[in-house]
Amino acid sequence: MLKARVDRHKCIAAGNCITIAPTAFDWQSDEAFKAGVVDVDSVEEEILREAALSCPTQAIEIEEVDELLPWQLRGKSSPRRVEKTFLFTDIVKSTDLVEAMGDEAWQSVLRWHDENLRAVFAANRGEEVVSTGDGFFVAFESPDDAIACGVAIQRSLAEHRRTQGFAPQVRIGAHAAGATQVGANFTGKGVHEAARIAALAEGGEILVSKETALGGRFPASEPRAVHVKGIAGQIDVVSIKWE
Repeated sequence: MLKARVDRHKCIAAGNCITIAPTAFDWQSDEAFKAGVVDVDSVEEEILREAALSCPTQAIEIEEVDELLPWQLRGKSSPRRVEKTFLFTDIVKSTDLVEAMGDEAWQSVLRWHDENLRAVFAANRGEEVVSTGDGFFVAFESPDDAIACGVAIQRSLAEHRRTQGFAPQVRIGAHAAGATQVGANFTGKGVHEAARIAALAEGGEILVSKETALGGRFPASEPRAVHVKGIAGQIDVVSIKWE
């Protein structure tokens, strides 16, 4: 079982990976116009590795999932269907921030961002699946935990801006769905939908599918229908009011 990650800072939008494996990689809907991972299980391993090798800056990293598991579980994990709420975070205009701040200052901001968000994940029973370089993919047992986590993140960032003068703008998206789990990784349509919903969010926004927000303790906007790349039909989404 393989997992892949695109280093957004190395990606130069050449598009070779998308040409070779269009179901595994696709353009991310953000200002940086970078390639991202969609579903590594949709292609054969040989094609996935060919796509990674085609990247002129070697921005794509491929790992064996077994290597990420405790030694007792290696070779013993089998795919299983689970119901989770998936949350994605992403720093808005991160490439512009790197250019404006310089590498050293940016790394300091990124370390603070990562430590702060990971503390909030843990406090809300979130399971970090992977770090994307300037964001996270996190799984939760319940929609309430995921939305509460998103609210806590935005409030923490807003408080830091108020007291310290700066914190990066972060977009957040969440979606409750079934998925296939192997080891610590999750794949499937539901994960793809969650990532696409997050990509539609603005900085400082928590955007979730309508069904995910139903019955929650946080107020939400009126639903609106959106079309997301790679998904047939439309998805109703709402913006969580956290201020």
